[in-house]
Amino acid sequence: MYLTLNAPDLVRPLYRAIAPHLSQPLDRHWRLPSKRQPGDGLPDDVWARVEAMEIEERRQKRLQPLSEVERAAIKALRTRQWLGLLDLFERKGVQGVLVWNGYRGRRGLLTEAARASSIPVVQLERCAFPGFIQADRNGVNAGSERLMSDDFRTQTPDEAIGRWFRASQRQRRGPNPFASASKPLDDLPSRFLYCPLQVAADTQLTVHGGWTPDMPSFLVALVKASEALPADVSLVIRPHPSCRVGQESALSLALTNPRVRVITGGTSADLLQACEAVVTVNSSVGLEAFAFDKPVITLGQSFYHREGLTRQAGDAAALKQAFRELDDLSFDAAARRQFLTWLRGEGFQRWPRDRRDPAAKALADHIEGLFKTS
Repeated sequence: MYLTLNAPDLVRPLYRAIAPHLSQPLDRHWRLPSKRQPGDGLPDDVWARVEAMEIEERRQKRLQPLSEVERAAIKALRTRQWLGLLDLFERKGVQGVLVWNGYRGRRGLLTEAARASSIPVVQLERCAFPGFIQADRNGVNAGSERLMSDDFRTQTPDEAIGRWFRASQRQRRGPNPFASASKPLDDLPSRFLYCPLQVAADTQLTVHGGWTPDMPSFLVALVKASEALPADVSLVIRPHPSCRVGQESALSLALTNPRVRVITGGTSADLLQACEAVVTVNSSVGLEAFAFDKPVITLGQSFYHREGLTRQAGDAAALKQAFRELDDLSFDAAARRQFLTWLRGEGFQRWPRDRRDPAAKALADHIEGLFKTS
């Protein structure tokens, strides 16, 4: 049998769609099993990673640091769940684990336990293409070996892929908590860098954020580097439509800088159309910029960073240098078309509507293939 945890609401219909097409039953659990027993508990190296996940999630959500009592309680809980998982794997003969973004919390522990038991794990996650999904053995986003490969360079590009990608995006307009300080969309600077903010506790930041592991550090880095921009270029920051956690103080500070504007009106596509370039940690907006033929500067790890696709700024000095060379930033438009075409055909999988959708069997077959990969 295969095993998974029912996670977000959007995942349960996905599991129902693919389950009939898998070669073994898919056992779905609402919560982790728990078992008490004397002897060895959670291995030290596993606890170190689990503890780091807990600490980072609290930091991203701007919660108080873990107290010693809380730390001990979490370790006791995770130890019982660890032992429960190992027992469950053995009793039910689990042959593979499906997990939605298995980087933290109970899904992170499930991933750790499966790998410790030499059980293959397939991780799933949403992606930048609506109606598609990521599925990989080793991780998602920058953790996916497949997405990080150069396989796309042999792809025959669809010359209309940019138009298709632009048309596929669902543009959201979010509420504006900074209405008194932000600028309307018709007040855009003549030249600007578009700086999209990301969800605070997103694993794109907590796992792959690099030297800017949250949005406040990203904003601070931008403001410090802005002095290197050409004199007529501003930074335009757009808060994420569904997240304000941990961003208010940093945004208020950014608004005191004359080079910075916070824009909450319009859509991301409006800003992509008008900007000189995009600077992001690793937001999917960076990938969207490919379809608008805009240069992209990334600060963290992103699956779409490759030679010719984006400019990587691995530290504060590199970001300042990229800003200084803004007018000379370039990219390989043909390689970008190859990459987007490859993602649609090979890198991502179609999200099935229901079990009768041919995409359900195709995704199930893809997962089976990943389970069999040594």
